[in-house]
Amino acid sequence: MCFFMVSCGQQDNETFHEIHALIEKSNYFAARDLFNQQRHNLSARNQLVIGAVLDNAFNRNNLSQEKTNRLLDKYHLLPDTLLSAIYAIRQDNAVKLHQYREAAKADSIRLKDFGETLSETQKKDIQNNLKLWSALSDVPPQQVSVQGETFLKLEKDMAGLDNITVSAGGDTLGFIFDTGANLSTICLSVAETMGMHIIPSEILVGSITGEKVPAQLAVCRQLKIGHIAVDHVVFLVLPDEQLTFPQIGYKIRGILGYPVLEAFGEIQITRAGTMVIPVNHSKFSGPSNMAMDGLTPLICLEGNPYTFDTGADHTMLYAAYYTDNKNEVEACCELEKIQFGGAGGVREFDGFVIDKTFNISGKEISVEGIHLIKEKIKESETVYGNIGQDVMGQFSKMILNFDKMFILFE
Repeated sequence: MCFFMVSCGQQDNETFHEIHALIEKSNYFAARDLFNQQRHNLSARNQLVIGAVLDNAFNRNNLSQEKTNRLLDKYHLLPDTLLSAIYAIRQDNAVKLHQYREAAKADSIRLKDFGETLSETQKKDIQNNLKLWSALSDVPPQQVSVQGETFLKLEKDMAGLDNITVSAGGDTLGFIFDTGANLSTICLSVAETMGMHIIPSEILVGSITGEKVPAQLAVCRQLKIGHIAVDHVVFLVLPDEQLTFPQIGYKIRGILGYPVLEAFGEIQITRAGTMVIPVNHSKFSGPSNMAMDGLTPLICLEGNPYTFDTGADHTMLYAAYYTDNKNEVEACCELEKIQFGGAGGVREFDGFVIDKTFNISGKEISVEGIHLIKEKIKESETVYGNIGQDVMGQFSKMILNFDKMFILFE
């Protein structure tokens, strides 16, 4: 998120700058710790600004929205750049609360009142998002009903990705379970078969390669998963060919993304291939080690932010990791071409293939042959990498809790 550094005294300015620098790197974990330590050095206004960002990052969206309300009500002479950032936070909170009309309103205000503070890339992204949320403005908020504890068998498809059984419109299919998907996604033919309401739109969505691909929208009146029913589920709809990989005879029918998974409250995944959605959540002590960067979940490993993706077979490291470990990497590895892809095609980057040991939950997890991309895949990239199943699968159980925002590995 764009941020504006507000000067209210030297100590306030210095502390704000330090926290702001961490937030710019998506390291909300270190930013939270520093904020808790240095809160007394910040003005009341800057406490609200940073508090709104951190509440948003740690899935306390109603609290974040309250802080932005107080900022807008109490401080009438805020700089345009800061106001634009506040409305960006309001938009993200509204999306996560499934208040699509409010999300569209916040985007509209940014474009109309603060367009001069935005880059051309930001304007295009906001204009695209405005089309998306405006198209959904009459869709009721997503709702979840839990009738009991749910046990689901994770079935590997031919690409090695975990699928769970979902039902809608009298049809039952396997959808990929993917924490890395910002929104749930479905191919057009399956959306039609499941009787979803297609909303024609002209939006572009980002793919794993950083490319933009055209998409429509669909709303599923009710999606059933075990003993859980989720109403008014929003899907991105891609043409079948965008989710088909003829070279291996493989087709993605649907992907369950973050908004549906978050609605479950807690998910437990076992190495034996079972997903448990419990009624009673696990206990956790200590600060949250999971945060949200927009609709992308982050995990804190060794003090640094990574995305984690149950839909990714292999872990991948990014430019931020390379920058911090450049000498070590170049001393042991030769530069080569790294190729990867997904919906939107295949791209090739300069990079390395390295071995790495992660310290997770007090256990050393070694992974060989990790692809390290030397350059940024997309301009907004800040995290160190993406954790895939090759790391997660070395534990007997992984617990994701979206209420208290923690990840436990057992």
